Amino acid sequence: MNQMDWEKMKEDVSITNVERITLSSWIVAQSEYTVNIGSRISGTYTETQTVDDQYERFMEASTTSPLPYNPSGYTVGGSTSWISGSFSDLTSDKGVYMFFRSYASASAGQTLYAHQEPTTIGGSTYYLLKLGSVDAAGTTLSADAGTLGRKLMGKFVYPLTGVSSIPASNWTIYYRASQGHVNIESHCDVDILVRMSNGTIRSTIATDVANSGTLTATTSWVTLSGTYSWATYTVVDQTDYLEIDYYREVTVVKATYLVNLRIDDNTLAAADQTRATNIYLPSEYTSEVEFTGSSNTGTWTQLVWNIDSAWTTGSVAVTIQVYNYTLGGYPTSGNGYDSYVSSSTANTDETRNQTITTNPDHFRDGSGNWKIKVKGVKTTITQFDFKADWIEFKTKTADYYSFDIAGTFTIDISTYPLAYIQTVELQLRYRADDAGEKWYLKAYNWTTSTYSNSGFNSTAGHTSTTGWDYYAVNLTDVWQSYVHNNGTIKVKFVDQSADNDQTTVNIDFLGVRTKLDGTQFTFKNNVGLTLHLVSLWIINSTNHQRYDISVFVNSADTKIYLRSDISLPTGSYTVKVVTERGNTAVYSGS
Repeated sequence: MNQMDWEKMKEDVSITNVERITLSSWIVAQSEYTVNIGSRISGTYTETQTVDDQYERFMEASTTSPLPYNPSGYTVGGSTSWISGSFSDLTSDKGVYMFFRSYASASAGQTLYAHQEPTTIGGSTYYLLKLGSVDAAGTTLSADAGTLGRKLMGKFVYPLTGVSSIPASNWTIYYRASQGHVNIESHCDVDILVRMSNGTIRSTIATDVANSGTLTATTSWVTLSGTYSWATYTVVDQTDYLEIDYYREVTVVKATYLVNLRIDDNTLAAADQTRATNIYLPSEYTSEVEFTGSSNTGTWTQLVWNIDSAWTTGSVAVTIQVYNYTLGGYPTSGNGYDSYVSSSTANTDETRNQTITTNPDHFRDGSGNWKIKVKGVKTTITQFDFKADWIEFKTKTADYYSFDIAGTFTIDISTYPLAYIQTVELQLRYRADDAGEKWYLKAYNWTTSTYSNSGFNSTAGHTSTTGWDYYAVNLTDVWQSYVHNNGTIKVKFVDQSADNDQTTVNIDFLGVRTKLDGTQFTFKNNVGLTLHLVSLWIINSTNHQRYDISVFVNSADTKIYLRSDISLPTGSYTVKVVTERGNTAVYSGS
């Protein structure tokens, strides 16, 4: 008999249990909880491992540490609009923003110059109208003077982005014109309309208006002008365009000759450019947002507010105001007021803060609500955005109590591989002697490096009844953010906010378990040799299915083996496992 035969004879393996598994066993703390705020009165973490009325007792602690609060609501001022982002972006200074777009807060008569740069709208080509003066060597637009009538010289458009209305005013339109023969007689005029971004005409405002004087008896370049009385127009969609179509109308013809319009010529004086003047367009933009939140109602000894933000343009005049509930309004100086001009470089993050130690509780109402307003104004023709990165209302209180503990739990990923887990559940059995106080279970998010309950099936917390309460949450499909790839999950149990009652908290049970769908096999090694299991069979009357496995069971040990890809058949079945040395064990179930 050789050594292999001898070892084969010595092997003795058995299958002690086979069952469908949808929940893991409870995973409990294996070390003491970290008390961040509060104190441990009695007991140890071992009293929190089973539901048995043996508990670990804690007590809230007085805290003078600043308590931070972030916004939970906002109201825009004027026609400011929210663009993107959420309140979760405001909890820390991390370069992730809520965006708010400014609105036109003032208008002034401005000049739109005819430029030669083209743009395409709905498949057709147009020239641009720009507020900036000409910047090219110039282009001459020409049309046939051999026939009577209006000759289209060019269509010019100005985007109405950031423009809510164009107020009434008297326009003057200037034309830099010439013609090829002294016997030609002609004048200049325009059509005015609003065109949609798909190329469709939204509205025809005027046709054949702003007629100039007649050009005759010369072939020289001259500057003509005409006027038009513009009525107030409310912009329907800020993706639309204001369009001015320039025409030359020939009243006396001359065959083979041309009439001309000169545009975008930087060798000419501004007074000789083809342009439209006194068009009332935005000259100032404003962004105004009021952020609101809640806090505690304790006796405040200090308030520190922090705002980190940026603007998509430079040199914005910014005002920050914290609402004073005693005064019934926003202050214009002193505590709760700050003003500055933002960096001249666009998109530069800047942090502003203020520490208030005189009557800090004037800046919250009787329920702990607060609000802070940020307003930015700039004289400009270009719409801009406000980028809110971090907004914090931080208070210090006298004789105020809070609670915060954290524990570490480890999922055995050899038994419950992460690939098989569908979600994770947290369950707590506790008793707190402050009726009505709200408590929260949170977990450490390994992606954001913060404790959070974002994505949980419930983020509303649990209110104590002063009796033994169960509180459970499910981490839904975001569980992977809260479980490290080594199986570690960190759980925190906290109160909602500090208050003036010092609460005693008893914890009878706190555990973590995984939800999955698979089959669990229990193998027992009955001898002193290590066993290597290499194949597994699931057999019933209609099917014999073999699975490759590689499971080592130490001497005299029991091994739990989980497979999410194996479903037990209905009715009677047999499970067979085969060792590397060829020995087998059989289990029958139904």
